[in-house]
Amino acid sequence: MIRQALVAIAFTVAAVAAGVIDRVAVVVGNQAITESEVLLEVRLTEFFNGQPLDLAAGKRKEAAERLVDQQLIRAEMQIGGYPMPAESEGEAALRKFQQENYQGIPAFRAALENHGLTEDEVKRHLLWQAAAMRFTDLRFHMTMAAPAAAQAEPAADRSQSADRSADTTVEDQMEVWLKEARSNTRIQFKKGAFQ
Repeated sequence: MIRQALVAIAFTVAAVAAGVIDRVAVVVGNQAITESEVLLEVRLTEFFNGQPLDLAAGKRKEAAERLVDQQLIRAEMQIGGYPMPAESEGEAALRKFQQENYQGIPAFRAALENHGLTEDEVKRHLLWQAAAMRFTDLRFHMTMAAPAAAQAEPAADRSQSADRSADTTVEDQMEVWLKEARSNTRIQFKKGAFQ
């Protein structure tokens, strides 16, 4: 008993000395989201939005809310056996993003450095976005018939209108599902993480 306590104390002291301790920011069901994950989400969001880095409490809280939704989606994907994209899709998405948003590799790397990110973190985020979009399409997308009033519209306009209606419906369904998932899951935000 005493030996176990000494071993536990030794591990705690070693972790503190190494600076490895990462506080829990949010608990979603039985899954923890750490402060470092929240900070990474802020960095990624501001990087993709082309905004300067701002790690204020409000930004961290918004990031934590997004991570809660992501955790709920991940859990549903596991339960439903939804597939994850291949690693090669992450590489392709990273190259495409870089080419569309930066003059060259030096500018891209400078932006990464300004936000405290690595290429691998950006690639994983792009891969996650692809997985979440597939999940949304597979789980919520439904083909809707054009309303009767739209029958008088030209075919091209009718098609665009139906696409917008379906997208709105998918977004609405996703929002309803997330609200329900949140209400059925214990979610606890740790106060100290957002001060």
